Amino acid sequence: MDKLRFDMTQMDPNRVRVEVLYEGKISMGILYFERAKRTFSTKPIGLNEWACVDARVEGLYTVDNAITPKDIVAHCQQLIKELI
Repeated sequence: MDKLRFDMTQMDPNRVRVEVLYEGKISMGILYFERAKRTFSTKPIGLNEWACVDARVEGLYTVDNAITPKDIVAHCQQLIKELI
């Protein structure tokens, strides 16, 4: 995870694009996040959280087998919370 860099682009107030770069050069994947709904009628989905709605992964998990998709999404969500 130390060799990965995350470049974030805010597309609009409720959408963020995160590109994952290996050693700052090689694009490994792109994840798209949107703000989850804030209200619910029957069950909550994730109040005031960011949800991964789409991902294009070309080889993200081939560089390190210890990195899981859950780790990447959790790290991206934390970065978005800190910066936005």
